[in-house]
Amino acid sequence: MKHFNRQHGFDEGDQLIREVAGILASAFGEQCVARFGQDHFAAISDEEHVEELAANVFEQGRRANNGVNLPISAGIYRFSMEDVSIGVAWDHAKFAGDQRNGIYESGFSYFDADMLKQVENMRYVINHFDQALEENWIVVHYQPIVRAINGHVCDEEALSRWIDPTRGTLHPDDFIPALEEAGLIYKLDLYVVDRVLEKIKLQEESGLTIVSHSVNLSRSDFEVCDIVEEIRSRVDAAGIDRSKIPIEITESIIGADFDFMKEQVERFQALGFPVWMDDFGSGYSSLDVLEDIKFDLIKFNMSFTQKIGKSEEGRIVLTELMKMATALGVNTICEGVETEEQSRFLQEIGCSKLQGFLFSKALPLEGIIERYKAGIQIGYENPAESEYFEAIGKVNLYDLAIITAEDVNENESLLQNAFSTLPMGVMEVKGNEAVFVRTNQSYREFANRYLGIDFSDQMASGGFRPLGSDSPFTKLVLECCETGNRAFLDDKMADGSVVRSFIRRIRTNPVTGATAMVVAILSITSPSQEPSA
Repeated sequence: MKHFNRQHGFDEGDQLIREVAGILASAFGEQCVARFGQDHFAAISDEEHVEELAANVFEQGRRANNGVNLPISAGIYRFSMEDVSIGVAWDHAKFAGDQRNGIYESGFSYFDADMLKQVENMRYVINHFDQALEENWIVVHYQPIVRAINGHVCDEEALSRWIDPTRGTLHPDDFIPALEEAGLIYKLDLYVVDRVLEKIKLQEESGLTIVSHSVNLSRSDFEVCDIVEEIRSRVDAAGIDRSKIPIEITESIIGADFDFMKEQVERFQALGFPVWMDDFGSGYSSLDVLEDIKFDLIKFNMSFTQKIGKSEEGRIVLTELMKMATALGVNTICEGVETEEQSRFLQEIGCSKLQGFLFSKALPLEGIIERYKAGIQIGYENPAESEYFEAIGKVNLYDLAIITAEDVNENESLLQNAFSTLPMGVMEVKGNEAVFVRTNQSYREFANRYLGIDFSDQMASGGFRPLGSDSPFTKLVLECCETGNRAFLDDKMADGSVVRSFIRRIRTNPVTGATAMVVAILSITSPSQEPSA
C-alpha cells in the first residue's frame, strides 16, 4: 500500500480499501468481517466453503477500483487443527498469509504443522532474547574476506550465532526473522556493533593489524530507531575510524522504501561509513538500484559463485556483471567461494575480494586466536598497500577495456590467433626482477606453447625472478615502468613467428616499490604469414 499510495495518491488508496471491505462483507457477511488496521482484514467462515469464497473475493478484487488495484493475499487457519482463541487464530492466519510475501498475485496459504513449529520457535526467541544478550548466548563470529590478488585478509564480516543452553546452536534463520517481526533486531545489530568495536580495540592494544569489520543491518533497524546516529555515537565513543565499519544492506530492504533508504545510505556515507550492497542478484531490481544509489561495494550472492564450472552462461553473466561494477567504480566481493576453480576464475574477471569456506568459516574471536597460536592464520593485508592491490585486482583479464578501445580498434585485424580470449597477465617489476601475479588461461597457453613456460608451476612457487638483460621485452618493460607510457612490441620467437605485445603500467606499490604492469598479446604472426602493418 505504501507504493500504491505513492504512485496513485492516498485518496485512491482509501477508495481501494473501501471497495475491498465491501467485497469481503458481501462474500462473508458483515457480521463475519473485521478490519484490523491499514489494509489488513479478517473474516470467519465454515471450512467447507472457504476456498470457494476466497476465489470469489480474488476475482472481484481484480476488478475493484476500476482496475487500479493490488493483489489480495490471504492466510487461512482451520479450527479443526486446534480449537484456539480468536486472537491466536488470527495470528496464525496472518502468519500463513505472510508466507506469500513477494508473490505478486492473489492467493492463499493454509497454516500448517510446520508453521506452528516456526511460531513456537519465534515465541521462544522473543521471550528469551533479553536473557540471551545478558548471558552472552549470542556470540559474534567473524568470517574473513580475502583479497583475490594476494590471498590476505582485507576485511572481516561480523555474524551473530545464538548458542542456546537448552536448544543448542540456533541458525540465523531461526532467530533473525523473529526479531525482525517483533521489531527487536536493532538490539541485536547494535550488540554486534559493540562486540566488533571491542574486538578492534583489543587488536589495537595487541599491536595487530586492523582491517575493516562489516556489520549487517535490517530494514527494521531503520524503522525502530535512528540507527545511523546510534552506530555513529558508538563508533566515535570507541575512538575507531568510521571507515573501519562498513555497513551491509541487502538490496531487498532498499526496495521496501526506496527514497527513505537512499537517504539513510547517503547519511552513512556522508559520515564516512562505507556502505555495501549485500546479496546482490537475489531476485530484486538490483540494476535499477545501482543507477540511483552509489554503493562503495557490491557483494554478489553466492548463487553466482555456485554456477561457475556448471554452465558457460553463468560464467558469462558474472563476467559481464564484473565489467559493469568496474565501469561504475564499485568494488566487488563474491560469497560462497569453496573451490580453487571458483577462486581462480573470479580473480581473472576482476573480482577484487573473495569470501567462503575455501579460506575459512566464520569463527569467534577465541577461534581466530587459536588459529594464530597454531600458525594457520591467513594473515592480514598491510593497509598501506590496500589501494594498490585494489587497483590491480580490478583488472578483468577478459576485458579489452584495460588496453582502451582505440588501441583495440586500430589492431583489430591482428586478433587472429587461436586463443578464445586475448592472452593477458599482470606482472610485478622490482628493479631487474619480475613475477607474474595474475594470468588468464589464454596467457598460460601462450606461454606454454611459445615460451616453454609453465606458469602454474612458476606462480605456485612465487618470488621474483631476474629479467633477461638483453631481451627487447625486458628493455620495454623497464622503460614503461619508468615513464608510465604505453607501448607495443613486435618480438620474434624461436620458431620465427612474431608476437605483438601491449604493455602498460598500472600502479606502483607504495610499500615495496614494485610496479604492476599489464601485458597483453595482441597477435601472433606465423613465419608463413606476411607481417602486419
